[in-house]
Amino acid sequence: MSQSSIRPVVAFMTDFGLGDGDVGVMKGVALGITPEAQIVDITHDVAPQNVSSGAWILAASYRYFPKGTVFVCVVDPGVGSTRRPIAVRAGDWIFVGPDNGLFDRVLAEQTFHEAVTLANPAYRLQQVSSTFHGRDIFAPAGAHLAGGVALAELGERLELADLVHIDPSLAARQGERIEAEVLHIDNFGNIITNIPLSLVPDLFSSHAIQLGFPALNQAVAERRRFFADVPGGDGQEARPFIYGDSSGYVGIAIRNGNAARTLHVSYGEKIIGTINA
Repeated sequence: MSQSSIRPVVAFMTDFGLGDGDVGVMKGVALGITPEAQIVDITHDVAPQNVSSGAWILAASYRYFPKGTVFVCVVDPGVGSTRRPIAVRAGDWIFVGPDNGLFDRVLAEQTFHEAVTLANPAYRLQQVSSTFHGRDIFAPAGAHLAGGVALAELGERLELADLVHIDPSLAARQGERIEAEVLHIDNFGNIITNIPLSLVPDLFSSHAIQLGFPALNQAVAERRRFFADVPGGDGQEARPFIYGDSSGYVGIAIRNGNAARTLHVSYGEKIIGTINA
């Protein structure tokens, strides 16, 4: 297939859920502008208004998409305020959404090339709502970019330092002690920490490892390499265990259960890890 015949990809990620028509409307707007676009969903179940979780999901996903993919991402608790709508080119991809730190984890991994504020009215809908920029600003901008419009046409240039940043912090390890927190909770209730597996190459060594939640008086010490390695069945207690998640971070799970619900853990919960020889 020639380069000219490859259909552009527009990937959507939001916290809208699928109970209303908002996601479908955004896709309809995009296809009305660039009908040849391939529309792909990352997820629409980001924890509501949780920018940090959205940033993590995006960073765990984008690299598996074709070069040139345009990501339209809306986790936007500041919609209608003075926060800027932006588009950013980083690495081989383009990211469209609110200027609230949603792209920080991507920017920590990829080379920043350029960014603009989405100020050109030619590349948004004629009527712009104060509460639905996903439909009126972000989806149109993403579709135009996928259709070949240059990023610079959409608005004024921004430098990396101009963008709003959150702290995409990773866990800190000092000797046998790790200070961490809950980064994400997936649909199964698995707890994803901000401990990269590279920080604990001894995760499955003979050392004793424990991840504790001080505020909850809870701790997990059992480790398993995969879910089927956990005893299960009638009459056997479901116990939480530590594992290496496919995202590259340390996770906590319960086989056929919900670890977050069982341990009463929520986003941002502080974790203290200890590793003893």
